[in-house]
Formats: sequence, C-alpha cells, structure tokens
Amino acid sequence: MGTIKVLIIDHYDSYTNNILQLLQGTQKGHDGQSYPEWSVSIIRFDQFSWDHFKSEILPHLDAIILSPGPGTPQREADFGFNARLGIGTSFGANIIHAPNIKHGQICQIHHRGTGILSGLPQKFDGVRYNSLVLDIEDVPPELQVTAWTYDPENPSKKVLMGLQHRERPVFGTQWHPESVCSAHGKQILSNFRDIVLDFWVTSNPRNQWTKRRVLENATLPEHILQQNAVEQTGLGKALVAEADPARPVSPYYVKSARIGKGPSAEIVFQTLFRGRSLDGEAWLDSAKVRDSHSRNSYLSWASFTVSYSTKSRHVSFYQHGKNIKSERLSVSYWSWLEQFQQEIIVANTETLPSESLNQETDVGQPLLQVGLIGYFGYELKRESLPGYQFTPPDEKDVSLKHSDSEQLFANTVLRLDNYTGEWTLFSLIRRGEEDPIGNAIGASSKIGIDEAEFDLYLNRVREVFDAPPSPPYVEAHPLPNFVALDNEASYSNTIWAAKEAIKEGETYELTLTTKFKAKSPEVDPYSLYLDLRKRNPAPYSAYIHFAAHDKTILSSSPERFISIDSNGVAEMKPIKGTLAVDSDPVEDERRKHQLATDVKELAENLMIVDLIRSDLHNISPPSSISVPKLLHVETYQTVHQLVTTIQSQVAPSVGGTKVIERCFPPGSMTGAPKLRSVQILDSLEGQRERGIYSGSIGYICASGTVDQSVVIRTIVKSGNDLELGAGGAITWLSEADKEWDEVMVKANAVARGKGKAQVPDAAISHLGPFVEEEGHLRREHPLRAAISA
Repeated sequence: MGTIKVLIIDHYDSYTNNILQLLQGTQKGHDGQSYPEWSVSIIRFDQFSWDHFKSEILPHLDAIILSPGPGTPQREADFGFNARLGIGTSFGANIIHAPNIKHGQICQIHHRGTGILSGLPQKFDGVRYNSLVLDIEDVPPELQVTAWTYDPENPSKKVLMGLQHRERPVFGTQWHPESVCSAHGKQILSNFRDIVLDFWVTSNPRNQWTKRRVLENATLPEHILQQNAVEQTGLGKALVAEADPARPVSPYYVKSARIGKGPSAEIVFQTLFRGRSLDGEAWLDSAKVRDSHSRNSYLSWASFTVSYSTKSRHVSFYQHGKNIKSERLSVSYWSWLEQFQQEIIVANTETLPSESLNQETDVGQPLLQVGLIGYFGYELKRESLPGYQFTPPDEKDVSLKHSDSEQLFANTVLRLDNYTGEWTLFSLIRRGEEDPIGNAIGASSKIGIDEAEFDLYLNRVREVFDAPPSPPYVEAHPLPNFVALDNEASYSNTIWAAKEAIKEGETYELTLTTKFKAKSPEVDPYSLYLDLRKRNPAPYSAYIHFAAHDKTILSSSPERFISIDSNGVAEMKPIKGTLAVDSDPVEDERRKHQLATDVKELAENLMIVDLIRSDLHNISPPSSISVPKLLHVETYQTVHQLVTTIQSQVAPSVGGTKVIERCFPPGSMTGAPKLRSVQILDSLEGQRERGIYSGSIGYICASGTVDQSVVIRTIVKSGNDLELGAGGAITWLSEADKEWDEVMVKANAVARGKGKAQVPDAAISHLGPFVEEEGHLRREHPLRAAISA
C-alpha cells in the first residue's frame, strides 16, 4: 500500500514522542480500510545546518511535523532553521503573551472544520501548554485562523489555537493533540495523512516519481534513519523477547528454596544481615504491607559494591572493606553498567526450580532473585539527558568519597511475600571453579557460593526461623533537628523566578527543591529507620548501608519510578499533588475531594504523565504505551497524593539499565520539558547538587527485572551528616506560601517524631542580589545564564 515518509523535528521537548502514538492510530480507518504506513524519523533541530537539511534530507520527505518546545521561535537557539518552516514565524505572525497562561489544563477547542480539523465535533477538549501565543488580532494575510478557545477571564475574547495557509498544505495547532487528555488526536493525524496523500498522489502529483515513491513500500533512506533521536519509532506490534537457544552455558546459576513462614522481616534482618558484611547490607522493605505495591520485601548483604562519580568518571569496586579496583571509563556509566548487567543475565540462564515460584502470584511480577541493589543519584542526569552540558572538574579536586551511584551485589537474597508471609531464599551458585565476574572486578574472593555453602546457609536460616521470636535489642537514638538551607522568604523568591521562566515560555513546570541538614556523631541510622518505618510506612521503604563510603539510605518513598516485570512490562507511577491527612474523617474526605478536583494539582500531574509517556517511547513500541489509571488519589500514613499509572512493553533489545537511563532523572523531580527544566533548576538552586535525593533507589535483577523508586521522603546519612530533601512542582498557578507549606509537610513526614524540620531566620542565598520591584524585594532573574550555559 506504500509508505508516507515523515520527519518529526524535535526542539528538546518532553512531549514530542507522543506524536508517534497518534501516527500509530492512523494506519487503519474506521471502516477497516488499510492506509500507507508511516516511515518516521525524529531528529533534533540543531543536528544539521539548513544547507545540509535542504539538500540531503528534505528531498526524501513527504511531510514534516515540528514539535512544540521551550523558549520562543524568535530565538535561533530555541528554533534553529525552523524559522523558515514554522507557520507563524515564516509568515511574520506576531507572538504575544497568552492572556491567560495555561499549562496542562484542558480547554474547549472551537474550530471551522477545515483541513486537519475536518469532521471533528464543533467543540472538544484540548490540553494547552501556552505561555506565548500568536496574536489573533494580527494574522498575516496568507494565513487563516482555524481554531480558537476563549479567555476565561474575558469570555468574549478569542485566543488563537489553530492556523492554516490559505493555499499550501501547511497547518498548525497551539494546543497539544498528543496529550493523553486531548480528544480526537488520532483523527487529526488521519486528516493530515489524507492531505499528504492527496497532495502527492491524487490531486496534483508533482511528477510520476513522487507518486511512485509514496506508493512503494520503501522507507526513509538509511542516512536519515541513522540520525534518529528515538530508537523505538517503529509503529508495528510490540514484541516480547524470546530466549536465545545459542547462548552458552553459564558458569553460574540461581538456586532457590522455599522456607515457609517465619519471623518478621525486622527480626530476620537484624539476625542474619545487619553488620554481617564489611561492604554493607540492604533491606528493600515495603513497609506499607496493605499497599498493592508492597508485595515483596528483600533482605541481603553485599558480596561487593561498585561506585561511580560523574566528576572523576571513575568506577570503583570494594570488597571486604577495601578498594580492590578502580578504572576511568571511556563510555558513560550507563553504558558500562548495561554491559555489566548483560554479563550477569548471561550468568543466570538456568530456570529456577518450579517449587520456588508461586505460579498464581509470581508470574509477571517484578521480582528480585540476585543482582544489584543501590541508587542512581540525580546528578547522573549529566550522562542521561541528551543535550545536557557538563564539564567535569580536575580529578585532583574530586573527593575519593564522591559518588553519584553505588550498587551492592546481592549474592544471596531472602524474599518475604508480604501477602502470604512466605519466605524464599535465592543464591548465585558457581557450577565449578570458573568465576568470570570475580575476575573482571579483581575480587579477592569468589563471587557466588557453591552447593555446600548454600545448604549451610539454608540450615542457618531455618535455625533462626525455628527459634522462639526474640527481636535483638536496638538502642534508640534521638533524631536531631533538621535545619533548612532556605527559609520561606528565600524559597518564595525562587518561586517568583520559576514563574518568570514559565511566563516567558522557557518551561511548563519546574520541580523546585530545597534541603534540610543535621549533624549528629551519635545517631544510629538503623534505629532511625525503625522509627521512620513505623511513623511513615510506605510501599518503597528501604534501608541500604554502603560501608565503603559510610553512607546509609533511610527511605520511606511512596513513589515508583519504574519497574520491569518478568514479561517485560514497564510501569511508572508519578506522584504530583499532595495534601496532609486529617484526623477528622469528614475533613479528610473533603481534602481528598479537593485534591482530586484541584485544577493546579491535576495540571501538575498531567504534565508529568505526558512527559513519561514520551520517555517510554525511548524503550517501547508506541502501540504498547497505555495509561490504565489516570489522576487517582492514593492515601498514605501522613499524606494524600495524586498518582497516575503508565505502562508499556519494553523492546527486546533494551536492557534494564538502559530503561532507567532513558527515563532518568524521574520526570516528577524535574518538570517539563525535562532538559530545559533541569538547566533552569540548576540555576535556581544555585548549582547545588541534589545528590541521592531526586534520583532512584531499587534493584536490577540478574533475570532482567527492575524495580526503582523515586528518592523522596528519604534521609541520607554520610558520616556524621544527615540530609533530607523536599520540594514541589511550581506552575503558573503556584502560590508561594502554599508551596512552602507543602515543602514543610513533606519534610516533617520524615523528620518529625524524635526530631523535626526547622526553618532558619536567614537562609543561603543562591539567586543573586535582591532588587526592589512594585514595593517588594525579589532577586534578579537568572534564566539567561541557565539557558546559555
């Protein structure tokens, strides 16, 4: 039937890839008729010069789609040569501030029913992301207005939402048809398809060559496809990976044993794991047992650990409390770890004994057997975000203890099924004397254990389970008071600067954060964690100790970043929108209803949902991406939160580490568009590193499954220093006092109890000098430095 060759030009926007899903829905009509397939490539606007684009790429195209993006089309750094292609700028339309700034908000689209809007209902829902719009009062004569909405503060005033050229097949929208909450996006792209076919084939084909090119099944030329910024642009059926029969037999395998019911996870961890390794231990806790995502808890110790610093670019291995190997990477840490993970997966080729799996509950779940447990710090954005610029400091200025990621290798894992109370033991077993993993890292002792060691440890576990329950005594230590690095005044001024960025179209939403710090040489982090898990149980609670750098993570995160189950299904659960739980049931119900209907909170969440859907196109075929639960209120011990669930089928060629990289950092901790938002946040937060906070914690299993949480509601203890991060999404609708209140609610959900979060009279200033404007003090606008950096 042929192919339509379309190029999507991306302006580093976080929603561009969602256009692929709309194209997916246009290959078959409502009447069942098949249409030509799309051959799609996505490039970034700054990949080529205009001369190269015009001579080497343009002649091979049937259609071009320009993405949305941050900034203004009047700035070459934001729009590049697309000033020649953009429908507004190329014909001299006037760009103005929107009379009512809208981001992530649904409005009513009215239209003339022409061009790409043909056959649509006269009014329908469309999601707007507009700080800037084309002036509806000053439209160039070559163009005509095709769609509009009304200013809610001035119902008689139209705001331009759509344009088309009077003679040429050139069309534009100023709402986002690709948003999950916009109606009729697929029909709009179907209309566009019909217009493309009519132009090249039916009405007035330019020549027989172009007609034949469209009708043939040829795709875009290879030299264009090789420049693709997104790998998963294929619009075919999602594939599930199959086992490779040619894979060689590994020198390792995983052995497991079902133990049955036993003591609490707390008793088992304290008896069998805490302090049993010089390299550290981990308890992925799932402390909120009633939560649907708290199915399993995992307990383990480190057989070795690996750390990485983006500043030195060194990866280091530790075993038995010593640094056994360090090397400087010539590739990104993500690429290196992906290869390391693939070697572990090769080592795990033997099927688990059937008695170790519960076929009714385990199949399809993200489960840990053995593998890596640890964190990816926020600063790994330096190596995950395309277009992000970072110049490492001189190596001699980098602390040997600095790390942006630490992972412990969980050689032996005890898993607790919180639903049934059943325990299962997993261990990596060596088939013989070969130990390629140990050889690769320079290990002083072998990785994995033998059958005899497995039996000995299994007997030890059963002894503990058979003994009378008597929890080991843990001395309680007081939690020191945390002091904020900002106070309400300084944070409010940062919010002002963030809203200025939104007003100028630089970003739609910014997740602004601050830090709370404390110091205590006496505090026992494990004692603090036991208190935290009781006060604030969460589905992604975790206690992880890395002995090499004397670092301990105490997390009560409620938010899943990303998981991959045994069938290759990825799931992300962004949280945006928070209200404190109230002890009065009537007031508490009112608060839940308020959260579920609050325009600002809904917009915050929707913006991140659209961003995540776009991220998933980097790892999954468009047809597999779905949103089974949208804008749903979930209740935790201290807060109500607005949560969405997004799922997709991971492409067979993409490993677990690569999945994390392509979605990192979590969109709920950056805002949208992701790259520009991160650049602006660097400036607004004074280039202050977030560290582990805003990154992810979890596991990458030897079988390929993954489960990572977003690092929020988390204390990090490094030596004698304790650190806690908190923040919130800033939108055009944000009110500074409410945003600060939300920060304190989140911080005190973790810090209250034995201690609390305090606010200083004076806070660290990182936005430059104050200036007076309209009777109040504000700080100078830092955006230009952020954008040009």
